[in-house]
Amino acid sequence: MIHGIIDIGSNTIRLNVYQINENNNFEILFSKKEAVGIVSYVKKRIMSEEGILKLEQCLMRFKDMMHALNIGSFSAFATASLRNIDNTQEVLDRVKNDCDIKIDLLSGAQEGRLSFKGAIHGLAHDNGIYVDTGGGSSEIILYDHNQIGYVASLPIGSLNMFNKYVKAILPKAKEVKLMKERVMKELKDAEKDKGTFRCRYLAVTGGSMRALRSVLVSLKWIAKDCYEFDSNLLKELTKYLLEDEERYAHLFLKVKPDRIHTLFCGLVIIDTIAQYTQAEKIQVSMNGVREGYLIERVIGEQNV
Repeated sequence: MIHGIIDIGSNTIRLNVYQINENNNFEILFSKKEAVGIVSYVKKRIMSEEGILKLEQCLMRFKDMMHALNIGSFSAFATASLRNIDNTQEVLDRVKNDCDIKIDLLSGAQEGRLSFKGAIHGLAHDNGIYVDTGGGSSEIILYDHNQIGYVASLPIGSLNMFNKYVKAILPKAKEVKLMKERVMKELKDAEKDKGTFRCRYLAVTGGSMRALRSVLVSLKWIAKDCYEFDSNLLKELTKYLLEDEERYAHLFLKVKPDRIHTLFCGLVIIDTIAQYTQAEKIQVSMNGVREGYLIERVIGEQNV
């Protein structure tokens, strides 16, 4: 069976197409993404008509692509991109009527749980904190013996932090300081008790983390096949980049040009979480919510 998963994020909309075999194992066949940035079309918690049209146009391009490839089975879900607006139902109804696509809206807790489920088999340690950073939110999952203990959804992501705190394309030191303070506040507010968010091992998924790993590889700070590194590398990277704006502009353009405006914001979020949790190691998880959604909502439904 071949099945497509469309993930509607605040920054990017991505289509992953998977091959599912008879044993319910799966592999990704191909992936396509568009940097639509639909959160940029939200003012006073209302997505504009232009934003809705941008969303619909992207979804129809993906739908047409799958139709051309004879892929008739697909699912679409949204996270903070549609969760954090007041006209959510209007957008869902419009997309259903105009595109004949039903969008499954995930809560922050559902997003975190599905992301963890998609990543669990690739985690290097059976206890720690798992983080999924997106454009509009960051999910934090405490786990022990590979079981979820606590889930928190923070309303901070690389794109909405950029929109709120960064005046130009690249953040200044003062703007970085304000973003760090905001992340710290959100972490303190989300903790059940002081010290809840403490761990030795941090596992992080999301486009920002994958791009930052590529930056570390490009700088030769880690090897090409390295997916776990000392957490202080992100603190050193922040300092290194702030020393020379031109240097980090060239570096981001070389490694991940479509994220030049949001990647530093993602770095601030992940580095601040690492410092707050006192994590010693950070593992880059290559799987997440899309794989978790496939396992639970697609493969799981077939086996009921």
